[in-house]
Amino acid sequence: MPKDQPEGAFDSTVSHAVPDGDSDSRIPQTPAAGAAKHLQFSARVDPELLRQVKIEVATRGTTMQAATAEAFRLWLSSK
Repeated sequence: MPKDQPEGAFDSTVSHAVPDGDSDSRIPQTPAAGAAKHLQFSARVDPELLRQVKIEVATRGTTMQAATAEAFRLWLSSK
C-alpha cells in the first residue's frame, strides 16, 4: 500500500449486478468458467493539490462527491 494512502481507505468491496439469464438482457453474458476481469484504475494526485481542493470544497459547504460531479459536468459542457 502506498505511503500516502490511509490504511483501509479503499478496502470496501463493490458488488456488481448479476445478469438474471433473461434472453432479452442487453448485459453481455460471461461464461461461468472464465470470470470477467475488471480493470482497476489507479492514479496519484499531488498531495498539495488535493489539500487545496479539500479546503475549497469545505469552504463551499459541499462534499467531494458533489464537487467532483459538478466539475465533471462543467468539463463535459466545455467539450
